[in-house]
Amino acid sequence: MKVLVIGLGGVTNGGKTTLAEKLKKMLPNCDIISQDDFFKPESEVETDERGFKLYDVLDALYMDEMVKSIRNWMTSPASSGVVTEEPQITCDNLKNTDVVYILIVEGFLLYNYEPLNELWNRRYFLTLPYEECKRRR
Repeated sequence: MKVLVIGLGGVTNGGKTTLAEKLKKMLPNCDIISQDDFFKPESEVETDERGFKLYDVLDALYMDEMVKSIRNWMTSPASSGVVTEEPQITCDNLKNTDVVYILIVEGFLLYNYEPLNELWNRRYFLTLPYEECKRRR
């Protein structure tokens, strides 16, 4: 058994979740962990001097819990409920007989938290032009 942990980072509304979901449909034994699932409740998120909640900082997230979730998945990916017999679209011509489990972790602050950086097998940062980013927000 082999596990692969892939990071998809980038700006908010940059296509990370969409790409992760498309990859999950194409790849066998693939699961997704989203950084958005680890936001603290509003009452625990700091407020700036103008009264706006600071959601775009690491302190707004339960990052230790995220690392713990990834490590738990790495220990037992087959019991995570993501095993598929074959991919839904492609990748059925792989010659390798070893079962590979893939975890795609997507989020906007993935690479700013040092404990996560030791977990990646591969990591990617998605970019898009400023005007497109502004339009999507």
